[in-house]
Amino acid sequence: MEENLNEEAEPRRRGWWKVLWGTLAALVLVVAAGIALLPVILPNLTFDERTFDLAAYLPEDRPDLVTNRTASIRFWFLRSETRDLTLRARGHLLDWPYSLRVDFRYGLFAPRTDGVVSLRFDDTPWRIDGRFDASLRGGWTFDAAMDPTAFDANDPLLGALASRFLQPAATNLTCTGRLALEVHAAETNGTGLAEWSAQARLEDFDAAMTAAERPVALNGLRLRAGATGLGSRVEVQPMFPRARSLAFAGLEMTNVFASVRATENAFLVTEAGADLCGGQARLYALFLDPARLSAGFTLFLDDIDAGLALNRIAGFRGTATGRLHGKLPLRLRDGRRLAFGDAYLYSVPGETGTLRLEDPGPVLENLAMGGVSAADRANLGKALQDLAYTALNIQLRRDAEETDVHALTLKLQGSATSGKTTVPVSFAVTLRGDLEELVNTGILLPQIGKKP
Repeated sequence: MEENLNEEAEPRRRGWWKVLWGTLAALVLVVAAGIALLPVILPNLTFDERTFDLAAYLPEDRPDLVTNRTASIRFWFLRSETRDLTLRARGHLLDWPYSLRVDFRYGLFAPRTDGVVSLRFDDTPWRIDGRFDASLRGGWTFDAAMDPTAFDANDPLLGALASRFLQPAATNLTCTGRLALEVHAAETNGTGLAEWSAQARLEDFDAAMTAAERPVALNGLRLRAGATGLGSRVEVQPMFPRARSLAFAGLEMTNVFASVRATENAFLVTEAGADLCGGQARLYALFLDPARLSAGFTLFLDDIDAGLALNRIAGFRGTATGRLHGKLPLRLRDGRRLAFGDAYLYSVPGETGTLRLEDPGPVLENLAMGGVSAADRANLGKALQDLAYTALNIQLRRDAEETDVHALTLKLQGSATSGKTTVPVSFAVTLRGDLEELVNTGILLPQIGKKP
């Protein structure tokens, strides 16, 4: 009896397997047909435009940077001339319209896809091209690059954004340069986390503007900035900006360089320097907090040309030779005001120089206020017209009670020659007042990136 039941059940089991395999085969054929017909089906479908609010990702204190704080996209499909399908899209990213094109292919029986991407900001030279490759079994790669692209202050994207960012602290912006970009991302280890890197390269950047009613000029800036990451973890790479020259507030620095590293919440300038007044200026270990833009640091000065340094003193008109050394403590407050600490410049003992004043009047006036007699002032005025010094010292000190008042002291020792007569000279003169009156250098910097 049992054998008869098994014999009757066997045909039924075989029938179910046939139905199951037939159903699976039909599904495979339907899916394959659907995939094969995608180039026909998708171009006939219509997709609605989508808009995304980006306000949460923009700085709240600078609503003037963009007039449109959203992004939008509307896409459609076309049959591709070089691959299986083409996706086209248009929309805007903040204030700038863009066009997107993706040409891709897929295997009917191979679970992977690859293609090329082109993103262009309309009516601008900015274009990014890329390639991607993805497998349905897991893993994908994406590479994109923007070739070095020239821009200037009239550029509708970068130029417009820079002008808005600098205002109202800086005006009359002119600039030229080239910018390149490289991006790589991949997920191939099965963790679900993307490993990525991004590199931006700025070349031949020149800029000029008016800031705090004073001209500022930067020439020949080169900068490579980049970051790597795994998922949401970001590591900013060290930056090494270089520039041919930087001029502001009447000072010009050449061969400017810096070494900058990002910490968790600040930037560390491990070293920076430039050629200044015929010598070198260096600073070390400067921490700059972007949130507060306040920092204190010291400029170390070496081999400064005495003539160039003395001509920074208000009222000095003449020539000088010799080399000076010293330091200049500075403090940046709220990213806008640069305050001087007690500073000094001095000549190395044993090294000599010359000093010839075309007009000793300002120096003699200060000596008169100090009680020096008219006869002594007259003799000193003659000596300053041809002086060989053995010691030169310039000191800048802040008044202990009045923070805006400084004392600038000039000390000289040496000998003066008139005809065949040489006499020893030793004197000190102190000038008091606001620093901008004492030194031909403005100290009010533009508050870049912040509204007043």
